[in-house]
Amino acid sequence: MNNVKKILILIHFGLVFITVTHLFELINWNPLSSVVGLYSSYTYANRNFGFFAPTVNEDYVLNLKVYQKNDSLGHPFLLNQPNLESKIRYLTMLWHFSEGNSKSQMDLFARSWGLYCMNTDSAVNQVLITVHKNIIPTMKQFREGKRVTKNLYYQTTIYAKEAE
Repeated sequence: MNNVKKILILIHFGLVFITVTHLFELINWNPLSSVVGLYSSYTYANRNFGFFAPTVNEDYVLNLKVYQKNDSLGHPFLLNQPNLESKIRYLTMLWHFSEGNSKSQMDLFARSWGLYCMNTDSAVNQVLITVHKNIIPTMKQFREGKRVTKNLYYQTTIYAKEAE
């Protein structure tokens, strides 16, 4: 194995180790926290139990896309997650969203997310809410070449009521 591969593997395991042990909180150096946050999102290492014990909870990804009047492209809306506690609340919210697979429960969550977007930015009049479910392969499937895939789990659009 060449040296470049060894270095990349070492960096990968270092970033994963820093993420799962929460060392980035103790180090508290913004560039490192940003890199670890980005890399752990890409590798799914920030999902806590979702990757290491897939049967504990399913793994979902929420995407909010907001539109303003006469805006056909829209832009993403990110929910603020400034610390570990808010990230855990965010993931817990997604697990409760899918609990029991109840469409009425999912619609209730979606309406609250849409309303939050509209209350945060009064120019928003439409919110596209998409939730994907990550399908995490077993270790045997991973060795056979299967990787994490995203399946569309839920999608709806929330519209602002026009003023009369």
